[in-house]
Amino acid sequence: MSKWGVERNRPKGASRRMENILDSALSHTRALTKQNADSSQEAAWVAASQRGDAVSFNRLVLKWERAIYNLSLRMLRDTDEAAEATQEVFLLAFKGIGRFRLDAQFSTWLYRIAANHCTSRLRKRPPGVHLSLDGSQEGTEAGQSLAAADCPEREFFRQESDHTVRGALEYLQPEQRIVVELKFFQEMTFEQIALIVEAPLSTVKSRLYHGLEILKIRLARGAARNQSSAGGR
Repeated sequence: MSKWGVERNRPKGASRRMENILDSALSHTRALTKQNADSSQEAAWVAASQRGDAVSFNRLVLKWERAIYNLSLRMLRDTDEAAEATQEVFLLAFKGIGRFRLDAQFSTWLYRIAANHCTSRLRKRPPGVHLSLDGSQEGTEAGQSLAAADCPEREFFRQESDHTVRGALEYLQPEQRIVVELKFFQEMTFEQIALIVEAPLSTVKSRLYHGLEILKIRLARGAARNQSSAGGR
């Protein structure tokens, strides 16, 4: 040890661990800095939009249109209807942004508009109408592999094909389906979902668990039919 109290012959393993810790802390700091900068920029766009600045609102649209379109597509399962619904969501947001509270989170407010709009469209569909969205449609992210959030139920979705899960989702009530979509495919917390759907936490959890039970029953019936068909060949 030197006279300054610094250990000259520190083990290489300890040095590497210290470097990893410092690198991790630096990466975390950079991520937080970028997140804060993005939040500040978004807040400035929202405030300007409330003053009637259409350019600032257009920047909000460019930032969030992909996420809102993907949610609409998963809920409505039709590319044209999802595109139309996305336009309507942003039109509703533009008309109502003057009532948005600046102390709230813009993404939560926007997702609430999208969730309400999509569930309203689903309720207006005639009973028994089920649309099919498969992977053959070009330019549709919902046609790609479903990515469920990392949680105990993830294996439940992973064991089934994307097409089978999408078909089973059709049988959920709109209120159940939006919770399943936000939880597993938008990777939101229960608290975030409760704010979006404007329901108590207990209600959100109840809708999710009842929705999962329906999905399991539907998927089990589908598997039984497939086995029966295969056995009859």
